[in-house]
Amino acid sequence: MKKMEQALEVSRSFESGSMAAHRVSAAGLAFATKAESSKSAAEELAALKVAAGEDSVIGSALAKVPTSVKSGVPTLAELQAKFEKVHSVGRQAALVPEGRTGVGGQLFGMAFARLTIPPSPESISEGEGATDTSPEYVLARARRHVQLGDLECAVGELDKLQGQAGFVMSDWKQAAMDRISLEKAVK
Repeated sequence: MKKMEQALEVSRSFESGSMAAHRVSAAGLAFATKAESSKSAAEELAALKVAAGEDSVIGSALAKVPTSVKSGVPTLAELQAKFEKVHSVGRQAALVPEGRTGVGGQLFGMAFARLTIPPSPESISEGEGATDTSPEYVLARARRHVQLGDLECAVGELDKLQGQAGFVMSDWKQAAMDRISLEKAVK
């Protein structure tokens, strides 16, 4: 009789563990699926936290999820599309003459950006400007990394920007860092 009670207890324990693992797995899959989109994953994150309970491994991974997941984190494709728009504004800001931050300087930056040809991402990959620290080359290298889907390297390049160019690119850079953090947490 005692062996049957022990076997029954082992069976119950196994079933309980199996059900908990299933809940965590289902919640994790729902969160990962939602995280691949740019939609809010707040509900899925909350469900995963509840399902994980006291699991320290899952808890530490969830601690790395950016708070912007509640409103949605842009996807790689969305970041790539937005970078093309922000890149031109960043280039204009980079071409503003030093010490001319007013409207006149902004107009010069816009004019220079329209009249000059930016370094192409393809030429950057072939060695030209690979180590140049001017904002134009930094932006070109960042653009190349974004096109290749390497957000970490793109953010690394954008960290080198200062002044107006750095400020103009800061929102895009934050969104990219949120995507990077989210993908690392999901993996």
